[in-house]
Amino acid sequence: MEDMVLYLEDIVTPTIKDFEANPTSVRHAFLACVATFRAIDYLAYPDKSANVRQRAREASPAFATVDLVAHAFKHVASGNPNKKRLKAGEVVVRRPAEFDTAEWDMSRWDDGAGGVTIDTDREVDVLAAVKEAVHFLRTKGRGRGLLT
Repeated sequence: MEDMVLYLEDIVTPTIKDFEANPTSVRHAFLACVATFRAIDYLAYPDKSANVRQRAREASPAFATVDLVAHAFKHVASGNPNKKRLKAGEVVVRRPAEFDTAEWDMSRWDDGAGGVTIDTDREVDVLAAVKEAVHFLRTKGRGRGLLT
């Protein structure tokens, strides 16, 4: 547990700060997702992380998003090959003040800075998912809620 806390502070937090400073960088999004996802290894150590990872994905939609994005870049595509998969190229920049004129005729985003999203699900904000996933790991991990 102590190792995970140090990892979150020394690696994940600065990586997320880099992503915050570059909110439309797919590269920074990927690095933040990989760093966050890998915290599971520190949480599970010395045991294997597969079961902890599965429980984290089930308990936290944000962690599930981080997991998908991290694996999409690591393996070119993530998810079950028999189901719809996320491909690395589907993690895209959401420009500031994107408009959906056909349906809303107004800006869908209020942040003005843009961000990184998933092309097939534009409601996803990868930076918000990373931050929420880290919060989840800190709170559930500290209480050992993900471990059996």
